[in-house]
Amino acid sequence: MAVIKPSVARDLPAGPGAQSRVRELLSKLSSRPSAAISTAVILALILLALLAPVIAPYDPTHIDVYTRLSAPSVQHWLGTDSLGRDNLSRTIYGSRVALEIALPAVFGAFVVGAVLGMLAGYLRGWLDRVLVVVFDTLISFPAVILGLALLTLLGPSVGSVIFVIGIALVPYYGRLVRAQTLAQREVGYAKTERALGASRRRVLGRHLFPNVVPELLTVVAMDVPGAIVDEAGLAFLGLGVQPPTSDWGVMLGDGFTNIAASPWGVVGPILALIVLTAAFLVLGESLRDTLDPGRQGKRRGLLSRLRRNHR
Repeated sequence: MAVIKPSVARDLPAGPGAQSRVRELLSKLSSRPSAAISTAVILALILLALLAPVIAPYDPTHIDVYTRLSAPSVQHWLGTDSLGRDNLSRTIYGSRVALEIALPAVFGAFVVGAVLGMLAGYLRGWLDRVLVVVFDTLISFPAVILGLALLTLLGPSVGSVIFVIGIALVPYYGRLVRAQTLAQREVGYAKTERALGASRRRVLGRHLFPNVVPELLTVVAMDVPGAIVDEAGLAFLGLGVQPPTSDWGVMLGDGFTNIAASPWGVVGPILALIVLTAAFLVLGESLRDTLDPGRQGKRRGLLSRLRRNHR
């Protein structure tokens, strides 16, 4: 009876279309106007954050008590805050803080959750049971309560906020990746690899990872604005980034305190949050429709029925 050597597994393809899935996804996204526009807005905001020292008209920490709470003017397009600092400059610099916290928190949580979820779904056994209990325990705590408890212990800082938001997201990513891995491990190509003696590292890294992760990119895209809003909320409550840092949550806190004297302090951060949140949500919807064309077809059918009923 012939024995198949483990080395044969190295010659097998990496799952159905795994190597070209990312390229195919980018190609489909580039043909969607909504995805192109939202991506352009996100890239513009990232560029704005990177070039804040060049673009911002004033030093965001410069205090001028003689112009405090002033209305928009040629010198200050969005007015000034309670200390006379330029609201537009602080809004531009605030984008730095928002992205500096949200992006590492979300992508870090996704990487950790993806690794733990794949290990749990592929290896099963006691590791799967332990990780599921840990995920369920973290999910059972309200995110706000968990964040307040951790920030009270760690103290308010950029690193603490990144850690708190990341910890809150890890179990959700872990459960999603675990479910996808459980489904993919029973597909024919994965079973064949195991039968031919491929190592666990190869099966996970070469086959399961490329076929599991792209399906969850839409979740990641939609969680970034949520993380930005969470960061702003924590700063607004005084538990996140602290003054005098130019942060949208800090600006909202100061703006609402003095809103009776001047409403312009909240305009900049609110507009920035709306634009950034909308851009990421539209990109997430575009990713979802690209990965699940059937969903888009159902939505178009529903809109057609609504139009016919309206007529």
